[in-house]
Amino acid sequence: MRSVMTTENLSPHEISNRSGEIGWPSAQEEFLSAGGNASLFVRYARPSEEARACVVLVHGLGEYSGRYGHVARSLVERGFSVVGWDMRGHGRSTGTRGDMTNDEALVEDLAVICARFRPQRAPLFLFAHSLGGQIALRFLEKNATMCRGAVIASPWLRLAFNPPWWKLLLARLAMHVRPSFIQARDIRSERLSRDAAHLASFPDLNLQHQSISARMYFWAIAGGERIFAEAASVRTPILLLHGDNDPVTCHRATGDFFQRAGSADKTLRIFPGARHETHNELDRVQLLQEVGDWIAARLAPLEKT
Repeated sequence: MRSVMTTENLSPHEISNRSGEIGWPSAQEEFLSAGGNASLFVRYARPSEEARACVVLVHGLGEYSGRYGHVARSLVERGFSVVGWDMRGHGRSTGTRGDMTNDEALVEDLAVICARFRPQRAPLFLFAHSLGGQIALRFLEKNATMCRGAVIASPWLRLAFNPPWWKLLLARLAMHVRPSFIQARDIRSERLSRDAAHLASFPDLNLQHQSISARMYFWAIAGGERIFAEAASVRTPILLLHGDNDPVTCHRATGDFFQRAGSADKTLRIFPGARHETHNELDRVQLLQEVGDWIAARLAPLEKT
């Protein structure tokens, strides 16, 4: 049984060749049909040789896969193929920004992506952030054997802040008359990372949004509590990442889930001073190196056979 919890500072590094760092490696793009007539934008990149594994990226609320080019590049350099997709209601995929009509649509979409890109001869891993982390954990509750491991960064299990009372009141009222009622969020860049220049350098920033519907908000709130209740059913090897200065999602909730998770192979990494997007922080190169090392360690027994 491997169960590790650590709190550690990573040393800051100087960033060079910023445009090369953030861009996706050479990738193919397509639109994939999903339930409810949704069309999901997908991009995937492969290493020059046969991939050791496939990693599916699952972004957070208001994001899009184009913000994960540096993550994809780091993984491809380790010999992994990488799949990025825009969730419905996000990026280039169809759907109302920040809303969904089917309670399980996002989890089902992840299942569609995994089924489409799961290699025949290589293991599948997930790298999921924030709301994507919640979606990935809910997926793993029912699909424990599909993935060889999952990296879950700053998952939305509980929020680290209380939304304004009047927004909650409007959302509760909307659930009775118009659940699709949209409100604006207030997630400024300084809440995401200490490296504002890095965040501003991503391509297609117009694809971001700050919207969330009443039903999506309450779905996510209830989903986080459901994950705690069913944490013992998550038996996939798991690496949890969170910054202790995250003002968006609660790092203590991630620690609570770590204690409850049923996996015999689980690791929790808390990064002092890091904010919501650990993979976009000042020390992201070293963090992504750790992610690659963790995946490689779970491949080692398979590659020896």
